[in-house]
Amino acid sequence: MASRTVEITVISGENLQIRGKPIKSDLFVTVRSDLQSENGSVNTKIDRDGDGFPRWNEKLVIDLPMHAAFVVVEVCRSASSGRKVKIVGKSRVPVADFVAGHLPESHLQFLSYRLRDEKGERNGIINLSVRVKLAPGVERIGVPVPVAMPARTFHGGGGGGVVTGIPIWNVGYQERF
Repeated sequence: MASRTVEITVISGENLQIRGKPIKSDLFVTVRSDLQSENGSVNTKIDRDGDGFPRWNEKLVIDLPMHAAFVVVEVCRSASSGRKVKIVGKSRVPVADFVAGHLPESHLQFLSYRLRDEKGERNGIINLSVRVKLAPGVERIGVPVPVAMPARTFHGGGGGGVVTGIPIWNVGYQERF
């Protein structure tokens, strides 16, 4: 199955609660594609002293199948002895948010998503950064190339500034007469 490597840095969480009470510690995050089972997920370390605002700042690397539609991010509370892990909040991050034709490969993006609890109620926010890594030896075709032109081109000779242009697709075209 074809896949791409994605680096997701789980930065922090905000306003996470259980039964209306802020969670002070013992939170971790799992990340996986929507096509993988929970056994295929990768986890952060447990934040033991987040005091209601957990910070992980931990890079997780996953192989994302090319036809995956979402990355599933779950904030969990670690289990006490004998208890099941509790999912505090979950978000489905659309792959299209960070794998799009208008962004260069290896572009770092900072993203924040609303988390929902098991009942579908809002339960905090997760802050991430995402970078898609290009496989060695693979070249991307059709990537926009930023263009900068001297201002005098547009003003008729004056000014010395630079005008930033719009992206132009780096693909050939054929003129028709």
